[in-house]
Order: sequence, then C-alpha cells, then structure tokens
Amino acid sequence: MRPNDGGLRASKLPPASSEIGLAHRIGLARFRVAKVVQSALRSALVTSVRGGGGGHRGRNRGIVARAVCVVAAAASVAASAPACSQGEGEGRIVGTLDVPSCWTGRFELEPDFLAAVPYRDAITLRIQNGSDFQSFSDGLTILVNDRTQIRPDPSKGFPGRYREALPVDLPPEVTPPGTPVEPQPTPALVNMVLYLQRSCRTQNVTLDVVGEVTIPTDGTCTAPAVKGADPTQGCAPDKEAPAGTGSGKSVIAFTSLSNGKLDEETAAERLNAGCFDVYLADPREAEPGGLGPPPRCRGHLRGSFSFFFERGRPSQPFP
Repeated sequence: MRPNDGGLRASKLPPASSEIGLAHRIGLARFRVAKVVQSALRSALVTSVRGGGGGHRGRNRGIVARAVCVVAAAASVAASAPACSQGEGEGRIVGTLDVPSCWTGRFELEPDFLAAVPYRDAITLRIQNGSDFQSFSDGLTILVNDRTQIRPDPSKGFPGRYREALPVDLPPEVTPPGTPVEPQPTPALVNMVLYLQRSCRTQNVTLDVVGEVTIPTDGTCTAPAVKGADPTQGCAPDKEAPAGTGSGKSVIAFTSLSNGKLDEETAAERLNAGCFDVYLADPREAEPGGLGPPPRCRGHLRGSFSFFFERGRPSQPFP
C-alpha cells in the first residue's frame, strides 16, 4: 500500500468579497494547513515504526523527507496569511554586554516586535526580536508604573514630562540579599529588564536596569553614539550622546505615551515613543546591606522606539 504523502490539494475558496469574508478564508486555510501537517507526520511516524527490517530504511527516509517538505510548504502558506495584530513602528537597541557564560561584547537587539499592555495607570512596553513567546526570545521590557505622571493632562493643568530625562531603577521592594527594604519618597517611575531567553537559554537570562553602576576599566560597559537616543537632549533626532561609558546612571525620556484606551481612534493618543541610555547589573552582586559601591556594570544599552498601540493578540494578551 502506498502511504499517504500528505500532498497539498488545490481547493476553491470563496472570494474575499463574498458573504463568508476574508476572516473565514484565512481561518479555513489555516485549518487545512494544520490537517495536512498532521496527516504527513502521522504517515511518516507510523511507517517508520512498522518498518523494522533493513529493506524498509530507504523507504522510511523518503517518507520522512516528504513529510518535512510538506511541513515546510505548510509553514510558508501559514506565513503568507496575515498574522495577529501588533504595534506598528520601529526601534533600535545597541551597546555591550558582559553576561558570564553567555554574552560578552557588542550587542544589538534588532527589534521587530513591539507591543504595549496597559493596566490601569501603568503600561508595559515590550520591545523584542521575533514574535515568539517571551520565554523563548530576546527583548527588553519597559514598565511605566504611572503614565499619568508623564502624559500631559490639560484638565489638571499638568504640562507633562515629555522629553525629560527620567531615572530608571529597580522597584523599591527589590533589594540585594541582606539589604532591608526601605521606603523611598520618590521611587523611579520606570523599571526595565533585558531578557535573553533565546541567546542564554539556561544561564542567567535576565539583567535588571539599575539606577547606577560601578563602571569597570576593561571596556565592557561602553555604548556607541546613536542619533535620537540621548534622553538628556529630549531624544532629538539630530542629537547623540558621545560613544563611551557615559555617566553610569540610567535614564529614559518619552516623547509620547499612549493613553491605554482600547478603542482610541486618534493616532497621536496611541503612540509610544522615546529613547534611553541605561546600565544593566545583577543586583545580587551588590554589597550586602546596601553599603559600598553600586553593583558592577554588566551591560550598557542605548536605544529608541516608536510604535502605535493596537489591540491584538498575542502581543497584548488582555482584552
């Protein structure tokens, strides 16, 4: 019996202008692709298990090869269909990292996946390379704890704090071992974390942005000059901070923050944009009790971002 090779068969789909609509066409196409993949893999695996003799090995390899070809074809078909919505825009993140057993030297994220998740007065910005789950990707998370303290509010006579260099630090409740949690009258409005789940795998896969670091002399805490990425100059597109180690203090500036309304129609109210110059460290390397110098610099990043908030999945998992 000739095994099922899972071949793709042409079938007629209703036109996009019909009552069924484009959404139904996309869903039907994806369902058929999934059935083809399932059928191809089942045929390859079952035949391989049954083929115990040496004479079957060549045929089994051919079946598996055909299955792989079908999977590749199905993947290309799925890729051609519109994906889940995400923020439209751009971003750039460059610098150096010094992560033991993972990454040492120049680093560039090349983000192509930008998303925002609003929750009450807070908003989380996710700037990532690739659209996979966060636990399998490299990216940067920016948490704005209270955007009402940054966005202008004419009704309250608040001019806002756009283009102002704001400090970035750990939340007050996150302290090194042996260091007591103490109240801070003006905690940082912004927290940031770099995650390297794809590059570092099982190693130390996250680095926190801290308010200040101890800069080493071995050249592992430098960043290049990047136009439009100097918070102290309001993220002006024609300005840049000089290449090098910088001040050792983490800052960020926003030129726009979305209002977080899911049904917002005004583009300017959906825009998230800004720039940063930040330093990364492992808080566990700080001196016990909070005494002594700041933790050693484990990374220095500069970057900018600009994208529109859009309701969608999976980048924004909440309705």
